[in-house]
Amino acid sequence: MFILYNTILTLLLLFLWPLLLWYMYRRQGSLVGMGERLGWGWPQPRLRGLESRRPVWFHGASVGEVQMLVPLVRAWQDENPESALLVTTMTLTGRETARQAFPQAQVVMMPLDLPFLWERFFRYFRPITLVVAETELWPNLFNFIKRQRLPLALVNARLSRKSFVDYQIFDFFTKSMFSVPDLVIVQDRVSGARFAGLGTPADKIVFSGNLKFDLLPPLVPDFEIDCQVLFGRDVQVVVAGSTHPGEEEMILAAWDKNISGRFGNTEPVCLVLAPRHPHRFAAVAELLRGRGIDFLRFSEIKDSLPASGFYKVPAVLLLDTLGDLIHFYRLANFTIIGGTLIPGVGGHNPLEAALFARAVIHGVNVANFKDGFKFLDEQGGGLPVAGKKELEIMLGRCLKDQEFVRDVGCQAQATIERNRGAVQRTLTALYDKGIFPVKHI
Repeated sequence: MFILYNTILTLLLLFLWPLLLWYMYRRQGSLVGMGERLGWGWPQPRLRGLESRRPVWFHGASVGEVQMLVPLVRAWQDENPESALLVTTMTLTGRETARQAFPQAQVVMMPLDLPFLWERFFRYFRPITLVVAETELWPNLFNFIKRQRLPLALVNARLSRKSFVDYQIFDFFTKSMFSVPDLVIVQDRVSGARFAGLGTPADKIVFSGNLKFDLLPPLVPDFEIDCQVLFGRDVQVVVAGSTHPGEEEMILAAWDKNISGRFGNTEPVCLVLAPRHPHRFAAVAELLRGRGIDFLRFSEIKDSLPASGFYKVPAVLLLDTLGDLIHFYRLANFTIIGGTLIPGVGGHNPLEAALFARAVIHGVNVANFKDGFKFLDEQGGGLPVAGKKELEIMLGRCLKDQEFVRDVGCQAQATIERNRGAVQRTLTALYDKGIFPVKHI
């Protein structure tokens, strides 16, 4: 099966590489990072003067996974301040987030899952252990790690019912892969049972709760302090984060109904619109232009923010930079979480906004962060809407009733605090099972 798997991957790479390049360009708006995925252009490993210092390797697929890893990595670094750190990710936004969160680490794009690339990667970086966020399963990587006898752990792991059924269909191939990790730390007990059903030994499965509730607030960048002056105290700031095609139109329609004629004027309200993918920044700018909306692109003012604030607050600030969304959540009065208003995406992390005591408006398509949205809706902080009309009504209520918004935001932050603790449970398990070395490396 590995021969068949690698033959198919190699043929796809040889004959379909133009389509691969086109897909990468469409997804992220450039081909930056493609070299790293193909095994060249890696930065020189930072040995900090000690040739024997080999890194502990963490992998997070994209922004959400990298941010989820931050409190865990920092807790580990507090106990091992001299250890080297390697971080890989699958997206440019994830790479940028990792570089901001871990400035002392080597941060590169994850190579394609081909044996010769893993041989080169391990010779180059020489990691001593691998910790994978959630459920990134790569057959060749896992097979290589097994042969090298390197410790491997999955943290905050989760398996949906659909994934469980799909893996069962290919049990003859996947069962050996699920037996490779030395430790699988699951965020819920249902996922633990599913991992066991797919071949992970029961004694390797540990329950931790969801690491995303242990999210730490990022350091406040200089531009955020400037933005506080920029918007002014009397401006209501509403952040629509990680939006997808179809959602911007829905949000702007609801916004227009509630603001009704105030676009382009000096009323104290501003919508910060943050598309999920960089390649869509230009298209969303064109959408705003086509609707006749007064807007600014943050990329055009970020490096030269006026010290005295906007002469006229724009109706919309298009957040077209990488890694800045979480800082705008801190500035918001309330938020709208993208990927939830349309089917097929599954939503994005609502806890980043809740961390700053911000009410979270969201749609019903929340499969990717089901627990986070469920806890906010049941324990306080979430404001679910089903369809355009409910979004319009909820947006209007939040714009008009600031006391309601503040109360819901406080409930959101309380929900975060109530469900913390997964980092310490995860760290304890990683040490107990020998994934992390106790001594400095």
